[in-house]
Amino acid sequence: MSSVSDKTESRLSEEEANELLAQYRQSGDVRIRNELVMNFSYIARTAAMQLRGLAQGYAQTEDMVNHGIITLIDCIEKFDGSKGMKFESYAFMRVRGGVIDLVRKQDWIPRRVRTAAKEIANASQELSNELRRNPTEEELAARLGITVSKLRQYNYEVAGSVTFSFEELIQNVNQMGTLLDSATSDYTTPEKQFLRNEMREKLKTAIEALNERERLVVTLYYFENLNLSEISQVLEVSVQRVSQISSKAVAKIKAVMEEYIN
Repeated sequence: MSSVSDKTESRLSEEEANELLAQYRQSGDVRIRNELVMNFSYIARTAAMQLRGLAQGYAQTEDMVNHGIITLIDCIEKFDGSKGMKFESYAFMRVRGGVIDLVRKQDWIPRRVRTAAKEIANASQELSNELRRNPTEEELAARLGITVSKLRQYNYEVAGSVTFSFEELIQNVNQMGTLLDSATSDYTTPEKQFLRNEMREKLKTAIEALNERERLVVTLYYFENLNLSEISQVLEVSVQRVSQISSKAVAKIKAVMEEYIN
């Protein structure tokens, strides 16, 4: 088997991939499985890049890619095309979930970051109530008894923590959708379709409720796959400011979706 970084230019068509999946189910030929892994390895790389804010450093990102490849192999082994779901959709959902599970097990988010997130949120809420406006960085840092520089560092770390929580939430929504798909043999019952559409609408509504800058940050991060540094260049603000905007946006979306799920 060649490196998973090979064969990025000549990806199989959907029909060709489905044919190979069917052949593998019948024969169990490892060579066919390896060809499928190479063809769909971009899913593992994409998932790792989208979740790169959860980890720091190349080695950890590479761990995420490797774990994604392992999950991808399991997807090839277990995929059932009769459910009506495209393999790419099924694999991408499971690979993302696998990477999130890896992050959770490795506990890449330190306890001090979780503590900082709670303290910053509480102090910000107290000041907002007292001042009847959003506090400045200087006011918030003073309330916390730290420097503005330290506050910005915490905000950057907290953004990764909040993003991780949101990724877990989205994973739960996707898993709910998968359970709906497999709950009965009928893939398109009105009840299941209604619930799937309702979940999508809730997420859409939550995103639309964000202010313009928050929506832009969410779009650039989740759909354009830019990191915080790249987004800061687009918005012409500091990375710390992007971190703050991201934290607020994700927290708002998470609150709406958690209320719906619960």
